[in-house]
Amino acid sequence: MRLELNLLIEGLHDFEKAKRLGSLSNEYCRESATIYLSQEDSSILGVSDGDIVEVSSKHGSVKVRARVRSDVRRGLAFMPPSPYSMALLGLDEHPSIIKVTVSKSSGEPTSLTTLFTS
Repeated sequence: MRLELNLLIEGLHDFEKAKRLGSLSNEYCRESATIYLSQEDSSILGVSDGDIVEVSSKHGSVKVRARVRSDVRRGLAFMPPSPYSMALLGLDEHPSIIKVTVSKSSGEPTSLTTLFTS
């Protein structure tokens, strides 16, 4: 099952800054590989809190951990500003909301090494 959602990246900044922030700590890297989903959307996807999902846009794709929240509206998802969310944007693109497709996945979140070498 795949679901199209509107993704809001809070506090957008440029990819170079995201790279520097991503190198600060392993804890930051773990926490930033996250997408916040509504209970309704996670139910449709068959996703539970902590499951791995693939988030894809026309510019890229990443695997991140899903966090299910009761205060997120259906059809909307949130990601923190990080190398993971920046990988979904085009180089000259800084919209407040982008269209993404989310699907249940497996394995581990995308590694930062993969993001910086692709």
